[in-house]
Amino acid sequence: MAIPYKVVKKKSNPLLANSPEKYYPQLVTLGRSIDLEYMTEKIRDNSSLSGGEVKSVLINFVEKMKEQLLEGKTVNILGLGVFYLAAKSKGVEKEEDMTDNDITSVRICFQANKSLKLTRTTTRASERMQFVKLEDYLKSLGLSITALDKNGTTKPDDGSGDDDGDDEVVDPGF
Repeated sequence: MAIPYKVVKKKSNPLLANSPEKYYPQLVTLGRSIDLEYMTEKIRDNSSLSGGEVKSVLINFVEKMKEQLLEGKTVNILGLGVFYLAAKSKGVEKEEDMTDNDITSVRICFQANKSLKLTRTTTRASERMQFVKLEDYLKSLGLSITALDKNGTTKPDDGSGDDDGDDEVVDPGF
């Protein structure tokens, strides 16, 4: 399966106001987001566990990972990667002026394991990446775009020119 992309125009250096604009690829996610139920069924199909057992393990994993992160630990899942917390603040001039009240937010970060990272040069055929322009991909499915929402879900062009957002969502085959 090829990974669809669209071509977008951006400043070559967003930090410079007079930076020349160039065209860059932007990967597009098509179809609906995968949810816990879908992942449960996929894992169940490849194991001897029931769907309820798989779902319970996944839910407990998320709860226990959050618990460990809140205890100040990193969570390293072999073959997946490391989850850790990062704090954000406006910063202070002197070290002794930093207090916990200066922390404005905390987010969960993820660093993928090397075995999970995807590269163009992989030698395994099942992990080899191919790319296709979004327009060519949709054309191969017999679709044309009238709208592409932020999730990459396409809506068919029925020729009516009506784009009131009530069109049926088409899942392009994932």
